[in-house]
This record gives sequence, structure tokens and C-alpha cells, in this order.
Amino acid sequence: MSVETWTERTSAGAPAPRAQTRVAKLRPKLGLADTLLQLWRAKWLMLLVFVPIVLVGVAITLLAPTKFSAHTRLLVRLGQEYVFDPIIGDAAKGAFPQQEEVLQAETELARSPVIAERVIAGIGLSRLYPKFADAKLRARNEAIYEVDQEALEAFADDLDVSSAPKSSILRMTFAHEDPALAAATLNRFVTEYLKYRQEVLSGQGVAGLTEQRDVIEGRLAASDKSVRDFLAKNDLSDFDAETSAAKKLFSDISDELAKVEASLREAEAKSAGLARQISSTPKEVDLYVETTSEQDLVKLRLEREGLLARYLPDSRVVQDADRKIAQLEAFLKSAPTQGLRRIGPNPTWQALEADRAVQIANISALTGRSAALAAQKQEAEAQIAHLSALEPDYQRMMRDRDALATSAGTFATREQTERARSELASRSVDNISVYEAARPPTRGDNTKRIIAIAAAIFGLLTALAVGLLRAWSVSSFPTAGSVERTLNLRVLAATRDRSQ
Repeated sequence: MSVETWTERTSAGAPAPRAQTRVAKLRPKLGLADTLLQLWRAKWLMLLVFVPIVLVGVAITLLAPTKFSAHTRLLVRLGQEYVFDPIIGDAAKGAFPQQEEVLQAETELARSPVIAERVIAGIGLSRLYPKFADAKLRARNEAIYEVDQEALEAFADDLDVSSAPKSSILRMTFAHEDPALAAATLNRFVTEYLKYRQEVLSGQGVAGLTEQRDVIEGRLAASDKSVRDFLAKNDLSDFDAETSAAKKLFSDISDELAKVEASLREAEAKSAGLARQISSTPKEVDLYVETTSEQDLVKLRLEREGLLARYLPDSRVVQDADRKIAQLEAFLKSAPTQGLRRIGPNPTWQALEADRAVQIANISALTGRSAALAAQKQEAEAQIAHLSALEPDYQRMMRDRDALATSAGTFATREQTERARSELASRSVDNISVYEAARPPTRGDNTKRIIAIAAAIFGLLTALAVGLLRAWSVSSFPTAGSVERTLNLRVLAATRDRSQ
């Protein structure tokens, strides 16, 4: 309806035409009632917008295939593969990530296209996506890769891998038109996922360690050859043993030479002392032999007294004894008072001369031995000096060789450890457990319902937006209240437009 507006009359009694013209140019201010009224007037326009959108949503729901989503859940625990174990050294050894980081890593690993390729190859592209299989058969060589990539993208759209915060459960979902095939595909996906994660987390480490070990062992063989060539060039068999032997020989010769020098000084001192004693000792001395005539005389007198006890004094036996006594007494009267004298060599001088001769022989022997030991000592010193000059190069080569041997041993130990870990992991996966295997679903997904509801909501919002635009774009005053809000004047009366 149209509204004819009247303002309060002034004292003159008639409204000003200029004021009415100004009112016609003003934009009306609408209230809630005015807006609802305008929406009601534009209901057919809103209906024309709402119905096509809803029909398009319904058509989409009717044309879209129904997919069945199979679900599975895996229990993920912290495994040995996530514990940091450095190859060289012990820095940060034993460090491990948080549970949420482990689940995030497992989620990203499960989304790898490699697993999808293996699952598609195992199940068969013709079973999972027949249209892609037909397109692949018709495609040329350069277009086959594009078809495979489209199949992988479709598989990624049908697959969903997620985990809840602060949870150890990894959820996997796969949607397909065939419920049994959806469950089979998801179970196959879990199997391939467990195999692939072991290859990624363990398998490549063994190959890398083996390759690096071969490189280090090759360097070790070259280092061993350099050491052997160095020893052969310098006419050595064992550098350390010969160095130790040369030093020990030098030490033994030095000790022996010191002992010989001391013995030589001792022999020379003894020889000098003996020479001094010999010079003061005479070569010949007088030899005295004491006589025993007086003792024989006493003895004969005692025998005569014994004979008188048995014989008479004029007996022949007693007379013979008297004759012997008389002869001995006459000899004693004629003999010199000092006895018999004899001159001969001095035994002391002879003993001193013999000792001096022995010491002179010892001095000669010790002098010769000292000279021989001194020559041997010089040879040992020359050998030690020669080995000392070669020692820096030898030690450098041995340090390189020992470092390479240590590295080779470390890599060999780590390689066997990783190999054992990989073999053990290939038999069982202790930290990943299938909490709930996938089973064929009985109900399809609610994608169609969601599409329909979304289409209805979108159509309703679009229709409402069109109606509001229509209501806010009018230039007339729908009600008397809009006139009062726009002109800030009180409306005295309102009549219906009869021409409409």
C-alpha cells in the first residue's frame, strides 16, 4: 500500500510543499516489523531462489554413489626404533619422542603413496577403481602415469588416517562402494603399512651400515699395506718389538759396561797394590833348620835307663847304648851353636807375584770386554736413533690404522645389532598392535544426507539474503512507523491506496 504522510500543522495551517519533496527523497528506515513485511512480500522471489538450489542438492545425492566406510584401530606404543641410538659416541643416547609425536609420525607414514601403490597392486586396480583400469588400458604409454596418479589420488581421498590428542590409538578408515572390498582393502593396507614402516625404520639402516663398513674396511686394508711397505722399506719386521729390543739391549749393555768398568778399576787398583807390595818384599830369604841332636841324646839316655832295668851295666846292649850316647855328645860339642843355615826363594814374594800376574790378565780381559761393549753400545745407540727418526711416521700410520680398525669394529657391531633388530622386527611388531580389525560395514556413509542438508541450508540462506536485499532496496515507506523513524515526525493518519 502507499502511505500519504501529514505533518503537524503550523499556526499558518497549511503544510509546506517543499517539505513534501524532501520527504520523497529520503531513504526509509525499516524496523523489524517493516523488514518482515517486506520479506513476506518477496516470498515468491525467495521461493524461486530456494527451490532450484535444493533440487540441485537432491540431484547430486541421487547421482552420487553410496560408499561404505570400513574402520580399524591400531594401538601404537613407543618402540625401539624411536629410541635414539647414535652410531658413534653416546651423546643423547636413549632420547625418545613424545607419544603425540610418535602418532603424528605414524600418521604421515601411513599416508605414503608407496603403501597405496602396493595395496592397489595387491587388490587389483580393476576391482578397486574399474574406470581407472579401463582408462589405463586405453591410454598410451605417456598417459599411463597420469592414470596411476589419479588412482592414487582417489585412494587418498577414500582413505582417512587420524589420531586423537593424548591417545595411543591410530584410526584408519577406507570408503568404497563394496563393503566387503572396503574391509579387505583396509586390512591389506594395515599389513602393507606394517611392512613398509619396518623397511623405513630398520631396513635402510642395515644397508647403509654395511656400505659404510665396506668403505672403512677398504681404507683399513690400504692402511695395513702402507704399514707393511714402510716396514719392508726400512728392513723391519715389527717396529714396536724391535724398538723395545733395541732399548733393552742398550740398557743391558750399559749396565754390563758399567760393571766391567768397575771391575777394571778394581783390578787395576789391586795390581797397583800388589806391585807396591812386591817392590818392598825380597825375592830370597834365609832358611833355618833346627837340629834334633839334643833331643836324640835325651831319648838315648832314657832308653839306657830302661835297659839297666833288664840288663847288667856290662852287658852288650847297655854298652852299645853308652857308645851311641858318647858319640852324640861328642857331635854336640863340635857343632855350631846356631844350627844349620840355608838360603832360598821368598814364598810371600812368589804369592804376590802370582796374584799380580792374575790381576794383569784380568785387566787385559776387562779392557777388551769394555771395548767390545762400547762398540755394541754405539751400535745400539745408532739403531735407537734410526728407529726414533722413523717413529713419527710409523706412529702416524698406526694411529690412522687403529682409528680405522676401531671404526670398522664399531660399524661391524652396529651392523649386526641393526641386522638382528631388523630380523626380529620382521617376525613381530611389538609396539604396533591391531586393536580392531576392519569388518565389512552394514550401513553406507551419510554423505548424501549431508549434501541434502547442506543444499537446503545453502538455499535457505541464499533465499533469505535475496529477500533482505529486496526489502532493504525499496524506496517507499511500507508502514507509518517507517515514516516516523525516517522523518522524526509524528504521523496523524494513514489511509489505504484505493487505486491498487
